[in-house]
Amino acid sequence: MIGLDTNVLLRAVLDDDPVQSPSAQSLLESLQEQRRGFVNTPVLMEFFWVLRTNYKLPRAMLARTMRILLEVEHLEFEALETIGRALAMFERGIADFPDAVIAFRNAEYGANTTYTFDRNAAKAIPSMELLS
Repeated sequence: MIGLDTNVLLRAVLDDDPVQSPSAQSLLESLQEQRRGFVNTPVLMEFFWVLRTNYKLPRAMLARTMRILLEVEHLEFEALETIGRALAMFERGIADFPDAVIAFRNAEYGANTTYTFDRNAAKAIPSMELLS
């Protein structure tokens, strides 16, 4: 298994660099059962953040891009079930993807409540509570 950094995923998906994009795409295409790629949760969160903040992708396109990445053959994701649940909430407009990931991951590690100052997150995600 090989680990992948955020910039490799961005170059592969965005196809915006004449040198790095083909190299990143080739690496993803070379993945196979015996040589799988691995994306950890911080990398996926950074990937989402860069697409939303720097590239200003609209919600629907951002969700679709995330789904496409999750379906790359021979690419594994840390906490895939959690990522899928959080992405589904984001796609339905219920909660922000990173907030949902944070709340779900905390719950997986035994936290009953995740305290936040984010009013929207506290309203949208049952396990989040507003700290006032």
